[in-house]
Amino acid sequence: MGKVMLILSPTRHNPKSVDLALSLVRKTKRSLLAVFIVDTKVSDAISGRIVDIGFLGDRVSTQLKNAILSDYETRGRRELEDVRQRAEHLGLACETVVGRGDFVNESLRIAAEKKVEDIIVSRAERSNISRKLFGSAVNELLQRSPCPVMVVSDSTVENHEETNAHQPG
Repeated sequence: MGKVMLILSPTRHNPKSVDLALSLVRKTKRSLLAVFIVDTKVSDAISGRIVDIGFLGDRVSTQLKNAILSDYETRGRRELEDVRQRAEHLGLACETVVGRGDFVNESLRIAAEKKVEDIIVSRAERSNISRKLFGSAVNELLQRSPCPVMVVSDSTVENHEETNAHQPG
């Protein structure tokens, strides 16, 4: 039986998503794959912006970018350990993985590699206009995912069972 994948990242984290993942795993008697994606687009944007405004030089900016990535990874490992401990306390199987790269590509790569059947991800509260103007990694994940994705925000849980992989042409 396939796994339930919970995706966490530095900019996409909502405790409700962890609760939902643990509940779904318990109900369906599957295992949990808790993944933290160190999204390199975030650190690239921060360090790039600092260089663009002339605040720091390239070398210092690269050091800053590496420090951000290291901090994100450390934080991610702590969050994954918390999820693993909660799962074990409930008697649930939980594997943890830290990925680094583009949020969507890395999420999909891990999902395919680990034979995931369902994905749970958090979404930051933003307006639909903001998502259209500036893009949305979660919307891209929804479009490209071969399996159902549940999107958790502060106010809702969206269950996207119909994916592009299941739609004709």
